[in-house]
Amino acid sequence: MKQSVRSWTMGIVLCAGVAAGAGKSAGATHDFDGNGYIGLADHEYFAACLTFSGPGVQSPFTECRTVFDVDGDGDIDLLEVAAFQRAMGHLPVPLRDTLGNVIPVDSTVPYSGRQTCGASACHDVARVSNGFKFQQGRTDLEGNIIVRDDYFNDGRWWQRSPGRYGACNPGGGMRVLAPKEAQNESEIDLTTFRWVAECTGCHPGSGPGEFDRNGLRLFDPATQKFGYEQLGKTAEDVRLDGDYSYMDASGQLRPARWDITGISEADCLHCHVADPAWMNGPNVDRYTRRAAAAAAQAGLVDNAGNPVPAFAAAGVAGQGWFSNMPIVGGRATALQIDYSVGVGRGTLLEADDQTIALAQRSVDFPPRDNACWLCHGPIGWVSLRGGVWFDERDFHYAKLNNLLDDDPGNDVPGARSKACNFCHPGNIDHNFAKGNSLVQHSRQELDWIGLRSCRSCHLEDSPTRHPDAPPVPGSLEIHQAMWMSPDVLSCQACHIPYSWVGPTTMRAFRDSSVTGVSTTYMASRFYSADPLNPSDQDKSRWYPALYPKTDSDGVVRLFPAIPPSLNIYWADWDQRGTPDDKTDDLIWPLAAWRLNQLFQGQPLAGVTDDNNDGILEINKPEEILVYINALKGNDSYGYPFAARPVLVKGPRVWYEDPNAAGGVDSFDPEAFGIKVDGQGGIWGINHNVRRASEAWGHTVDSLPGCGDCHRPQTLDSPVFDHLVLMDPWGPNGTPVYEKVRTMTGLNPP
Repeated sequence: MKQSVRSWTMGIVLCAGVAAGAGKSAGATHDFDGNGYIGLADHEYFAACLTFSGPGVQSPFTECRTVFDVDGDGDIDLLEVAAFQRAMGHLPVPLRDTLGNVIPVDSTVPYSGRQTCGASACHDVARVSNGFKFQQGRTDLEGNIIVRDDYFNDGRWWQRSPGRYGACNPGGGMRVLAPKEAQNESEIDLTTFRWVAECTGCHPGSGPGEFDRNGLRLFDPATQKFGYEQLGKTAEDVRLDGDYSYMDASGQLRPARWDITGISEADCLHCHVADPAWMNGPNVDRYTRRAAAAAAQAGLVDNAGNPVPAFAAAGVAGQGWFSNMPIVGGRATALQIDYSVGVGRGTLLEADDQTIALAQRSVDFPPRDNACWLCHGPIGWVSLRGGVWFDERDFHYAKLNNLLDDDPGNDVPGARSKACNFCHPGNIDHNFAKGNSLVQHSRQELDWIGLRSCRSCHLEDSPTRHPDAPPVPGSLEIHQAMWMSPDVLSCQACHIPYSWVGPTTMRAFRDSSVTGVSTTYMASRFYSADPLNPSDQDKSRWYPALYPKTDSDGVVRLFPAIPPSLNIYWADWDQRGTPDDKTDDLIWPLAAWRLNQLFQGQPLAGVTDDNNDGILEINKPEEILVYINALKGNDSYGYPFAARPVLVKGPRVWYEDPNAAGGVDSFDPEAFGIKVDGQGGIWGINHNVRRASEAWGHTVDSLPGCGDCHRPQTLDSPVFDHLVLMDPWGPNGTPVYEKVRTMTGLNPP
């Protein structure tokens, strides 16, 4: 036995840096294999040690006494069993700064996720941070940088990747990532520096927050050099470089001060340490505080007015390890880092030498649901996703947390729920199982791989069918009918009939056409709980539209989605030298800073409020012409705002035409194959699946639910006659809607 145990434990010194300085007293570490994590392997070793010992029976093996003997009495008994169970998880992990130094409790230096979790080669942070959540479209599976002009090879030079970093982002106000090497100032819009400043609330760091498009660190804290300096370039050489410049809202181009903000390293704690709001501590909103710290950019200071590296310190802000952080207008005005706050809360431990470490209970593997719903949940701006969680109405949440049985003792509370990982398991590469998005296309080769989808869990012939999942098609009449033509509607189309999140908290569209500043309009103005009457005063729910996308078996079906979050904005129309052929035309959004220069935050003369809501809107030919004429001028760098200005509004593009009534005409770009960005940010609804009794087509009081889709006498089906907003401002200022049956081409009687 002794030889066997010893052969198992030769790696006990591995990751010694994880245990060192962590406040661990001499004695039991419970980490038999020395990898810094107390898991199943250590459980096997403990069981072996327990076999040869017991109350009053000395353990014959030195390793067992060294690793597991808590009270130092030489035996391994029930006391050690209880202690081992409490110790499961990481050992206390020393918190380290970006140079690898263990941080003392009185330090005001931000911790480094890369150094803290990658110390002594415990975790391959480079491999982990190539996951798509970190890269956001910057790299492929092998880590190759794929950001380039015209990524989709369809002529749209401004689309530079398939993810949030590089793709024109309707959700962010029609922002376009600046090219790596711009030819002039007017080509620059959203630089990498500003992307980090605006996206760090959700972004877990690394990727574009740490490396430039040459693969070099944007700024190296050890050498105090910018990445471009490794190439022998000067600051003047990179003045128009999209990674090292910064264009502010007024159009002033400045160097990106990565040397002041620091870089945004991979922050493992963003997901693997539970939000303190769920730990009976101060109500720290991680998203809000991460975002606020990063938004301060080079202007963040501590209580004494000393600079604080905003990007590097976003993780500290998110964890709540500060004593002062006032936020004004979404931006932190100061950040006083104070790790003693974490010690007091219990998320950090203070060692005898006054260094600090993550407490064992702080590190979650896998992450809890609240880490996922920090960015994906129905709170704030992300409410457009239309789902709820931590709610027994969601069948899967209730089922996976044992809330549906008769034993309250096994219920998993929301604060500890890890149900997300059941359907979306991850791996060491941090490419979590995912479906197929209607708006984001990063790492599409991974779509549906490993995901527990409706089809994989419920279909009778599925090799991975869940034993508790009702079989499909089964004996239910509606399923058998659908099974005769299974390639039209997805499972979700019927089982997610409406959104539980009311339209009062959800966005319908953004309009930046009047002043250049984006104004958000809530969905409650255009939708209601009556899918046939958007003006109904009941705003308790709203209904999805149906859009085609590829299902898990490769078949294109209709899926429910929140009706498009429309964007109304000014763009430039390039007819490519063929004015009679629109099929090769391009329409790209104008940079916000250029509109700010022209409008100065004020509407141009001649715009009226046609619907008397107190807000101006551009919807009449004479109003459109005023702006088109103004957009023919030059910006502060001497370049025309647009060669041929157009207004993108709903599904149509409006342009100047002297031969048209009022001098303005419009066309549907989709009819010509023109891809217009921001025409609708379509967010699929895939959670909050209803039971059979709550789905479309169910049976109520012995009457078939066919009428949900089929109403031949009245054609007022709540599914196919549901009204979807197409244009918030028609010619007379009233909204324009379209029926789902028109949108999909499906016309059930």
